[in-house]
Amino acid sequence: MSRGGATSSDTPGPNGRAREGRPGPDGQAVPVAVVWDELQRRPVTFVWRRRRYQVERVLDTWVVETGWWKDDGHISRSYWRVRAGGRVVDLRYDRIGKAWALEKVLS
Repeated sequence: MSRGGATSSDTPGPNGRAREGRPGPDGQAVPVAVVWDELQRRPVTFVWRRRRYQVERVLDTWVVETGWWKDDGHISRSYWRVRAGGRVVDLRYDRIGKAWALEKVLS
């Protein structure tokens, strides 16, 4: 798994679609709009590159909570690995900044 900057797998392929890795141009997560289903407690759709993706299935969930002992650097995020539009992606919700992002494209 790539940690840090962009790698060759982060750049678009010859057909213009993102390869596996970080979706942003600098290997960073990109902001996305997410529709949350309060009853199911999960994301149901998200918009990435002006296209709406229906979440077909939640494959995994996890939480990252670190840096809480510091004045700055506290991270509190919830992650959902989902299948949507024939792709597997990691969505994250920053609980401090209250913002969604597409963290990673896995396939």
